[in-house]
Amino acid sequence: MRKVLFTICLAAITFVMADAQIKTPAPSQSCKIEQGLGLTTVSLDYSRPNVKGRELFVEVEAWDQMWRTGANGSTKIDFGSDAMIGGQKVKKGKYAIYSIPNKTNWTVMLTTDLGLGGNVSKYDEANEVARFTTKTMDSPFFYETLTFEFADITNDGADLNLMWGDYMISMPISLGTDDQVMASIDAALAGVSKAEYYAAGNYYFENNKDLNKALEYVQKANESDPKFWQVYKEAQILAALGKYKDALMASQKSMDLAKAADYKPYIKRNEDFIKKYAAKGKM
Repeated sequence: MRKVLFTICLAAITFVMADAQIKTPAPSQSCKIEQGLGLTTVSLDYSRPNVKGRELFVEVEAWDQMWRTGANGSTKIDFGSDAMIGGQKVKKGKYAIYSIPNKTNWTVMLTTDLGLGGNVSKYDEANEVARFTTKTMDSPFFYETLTFEFADITNDGADLNLMWGDYMISMPISLGTDDQVMASIDAALAGVSKAEYYAAGNYYFENNKDLNKALEYVQKANESDPKFWQVYKEAQILAALGKYKDALMASQKSMDLAKAADYKPYIKRNEDFIKKYAAKGKM
């Protein structure tokens, strides 16, 4: 009986030990960042090693040797549309980032081989879609943990910065947003709505494009049932073209419409506009 009980207890202990799982944190934590840029999204998936008191690229990684640009699996970047990075064109899709750190300039490569990881001896240049160099800079702060960030964001793109320890590199990304918007405007303006005409005219004006085209589109939006904010935009464009008398007339019309709608912000905006251009309108 004792033998049977011992066997049962031993089996139970073995089962518990086999079922138990000890979990510990990964030495290099994983991180995912995503940034809306222009009309699309760019995301990055990477693992973040720490300096841990070591001399970078001497005791951990090495100058002038290929690096997975992160830890664990390869660092991956995913473009939601065709893009340019470091002046190199890449198609929409996901790529692994590899690099060759150098004290003066880093070489950065994008490859379609997403499973290579740290096995850089198997790196095949035939899988590259882009290769460029970027200046090695001093980081503004000491970064214990490898950090990527999207900075200096515009409608057209951003800089993808890498900081680790005292080092930093910057990788400019451009998405051709302006070309995409212009193409969509040209394609859409056949029998379009007043709202679309206004959106097109506003884009032309706000992005310093052809002001005559901007005026044409906004005036088409105002041909029937004009809105006070649209007429105010017409006044702004006319003033930018130096047509101050017409601009003042448009601003007065916008203010009358704003008063009818009891919308005080645009009443004030037009009052300020008329004061600003009153003298020029009399010239």
